[in-house]
Amino acid sequence: MVSMERVKGARVKRKRDIRCVQRRGFLHSSLQPLSGCKMGNRKQKGYDYNRAGVAMVTLKARKGMWLCRITQEAFALTDVGRIVQRELGGIHGFYEQVKIGQYQIMPDHLHVMVHVVANLPEGVTLQRVIRGFKIGVDRACREQFGKESFHVFEKGMNDSLVFGREHLEREVAYIRDNVRRYRLLKANPELFRRPKPVLTLTDGSRLFGFGNLFLLEHPRRVSVQISRRATELDWNRLHEELGFYLEQGYVFVSPFISSFEKRILHAVVAQGGRAIRLTHVCFGERYKPMGELFDLCCAGRLLEISVAGEFERYTRLDRAACLRLNEVTREIATTEWLQGRG
Repeated sequence: MVSMERVKGARVKRKRDIRCVQRRGFLHSSLQPLSGCKMGNRKQKGYDYNRAGVAMVTLKARKGMWLCRITQEAFALTDVGRIVQRELGGIHGFYEQVKIGQYQIMPDHLHVMVHVVANLPEGVTLQRVIRGFKIGVDRACREQFGKESFHVFEKGMNDSLVFGREHLEREVAYIRDNVRRYRLLKANPELFRRPKPVLTLTDGSRLFGFGNLFLLEHPRRVSVQISRRATELDWNRLHEELGFYLEQGYVFVSPFISSFEKRILHAVVAQGGRAIRLTHVCFGERYKPMGELFDLCCAGRLLEISVAGEFERYTRLDRAACLRLNEVTREIATTEWLQGRG
């Protein structure tokens, strides 16, 4: 169970987020080099990808390619995993502007904090640096295993920019905790399939949840609060901003009550995103979400949290329930998304 002090984290204001990504290249402010612009597979118009900054990069291994073995008692790299570790440490030898921070090799993927401490040489981008690393891994594997063709990682990469020191600390903590979460899930296969205490508020109230409780520890959690007075004209702006948050891997936090909030949730689900959905309904021991929501919880993409606590606090969705829902939403989120208000 997570305490509210741990969940709160730093409140990264959305206006500062958008201001960061609208500038060419990485952030030019007192936060440099701890923040930057989008450096993913799809190039964003006007962005300079070789500027200094920090990103959390995730590479997914190809199907059947194992980088390590994890049991409850031990962690061991495979031969391929050892090559990945060695090549990762060699990146700085090719690009002195790049330093590798916290990283974690998992059975089928790699998380790594990439610090670009100075502008890269002309014509070199972060994508090119990571592509060179992957080529080096494949080459070393071909030499060691005597195969003409060997590809460890899938094409492309997933990345998330970092907006400041406290944001960086959340990303690092998330990476460090990967193995513990993996072991916990393996030891408890029903972890996402029944209600359980997931959160303790500052007033001592225990909240119960159903689904992926690890979403509460995700370093990027954005609140979704959209007025019922929002119009279709507002939706075009909201949809564009939604794309930014999805690309950065944010978890969306909301009761998802208004029609536009529901549309946001549907769009998040359709595009493979993750969400924390708050409800005023009290969870009994046999509570289960309905239909697709249950499937999303079991797949680890959704966490439902009841703000009622341990007893039937709200008989209907009245003003008191709505205030409580909004209060807990703000406590859980690390970033505010307050667009579409009338």
